[in-house]
Formats: sequence, C-alpha cells, structure tokens
Amino acid sequence: MSQLFAMDRYLIRTKFLRIFGGAFYFEDLEGNIVAFSRQKRFKLKEDIVMYTDESCTVPLVQIKARSIMDLGTTYDMIDSQTGVHLGSAKRNFMKSILKDSWTLNDASGNPYGQFVEDSIAILRRFVPFIPAKYHFEVQGQQEILMQQRFNPIIRRTDVMIPPGHPLDRRVVAAMALLSSAIEGRQG
Repeated sequence: MSQLFAMDRYLIRTKFLRIFGGAFYFEDLEGNIVAFSRQKRFKLKEDIVMYTDESCTVPLVQIKARSIMDLGTTYDMIDSQTGVHLGSAKRNFMKSILKDSWTLNDASGNPYGQFVEDSIAILRRFVPFIPAKYHFEVQGQQEILMQQRFNPIIRRTDVMIPPGHPLDRRVVAAMALLSSAIEGRQG
C-alpha cells in the first residue's frame, strides 16, 4: 500500500500553464513526492494513471472514462495493484456549469456521496487565478476538503482528510487527481 493512502493531509502540485499535458505531483507536507501522474493533452477518452513516482513503473490507481468526450461521463477508479474496482464518479453536467458536482458510486454502482465545488466554477473558468475549493459529502461523516492555494505559476491544492475518516483513501486521491486533470483541461 502506498504511503499516500495512509496520509490525512497532502498537496497536489502542478504547473499552471500546460501545453502538452499535465504533470501532477502528490507531496507530503515536507515536499517529498509520494505519488505522480502525467496526463496527455488532446486525448479523446480519459485514461489517467497514478504512479508511486516519476519513473512511472509502479501504478497505484487507474481512472478510466466510460465514454469519449461526454460532458457527464462516468469515470471508473481501479486499484492498479489488485485490479479491484474501487467505484466510480459521475459528473453532474448541468450542476457543473456553475459549480463542479460529482456523484460518488460504490463498486456496484450505488451512490453513496458527492464531490462538490464550493467556489463558482463558471467564474473560475474565465478568471483562472481564482482558487478552487471542493469537499466530499458522505452522509454521517465529516467533510474531506480540497483547497487550492493562490499562485499564478504553480497550482498547489491542499487535501485535508479528517483522521479516521472511513472513505477509501484511494478514492480520495483518484478524485483529487481527476478533478485536477479536468480543471487543467478547462482552464
């Protein structure tokens, strides 16, 4: 199991301007890389893999879109080490026009939570320097928070998980990566 999946707080760092795709560095609070992902630009169907490091030799989690360029598509999250389907996230397209909104589903396709933007997405798309804020809503549990720091060159996003939160940390990391990748494509 990766160190990332045992952490209650980490950062995702990526360069703001990406011409040929994005590189996402998952770092502990001391700046050590604990996971890495690279996204190719101009892909018709998303297939994002998170690795242990920049060598991209040990995959951790894979995120696969079910359809090509569908604005409300469902993304499957798979543990690359075991092949276990962790669940899926479906983008709620109409709600996402104003604020990004996703439904989280378990491995059987049953909804159990939401991943929701707290900032105004439509405004951020036109003024890309406005930091984004998100939270995970799982009934009966404290919220997991994601918040960007303002920096015009490098995007840093804090991921804060309440200690002992029962949501699978692989799902949290996959959603943080998916959100960052899609946001980078829109911005």
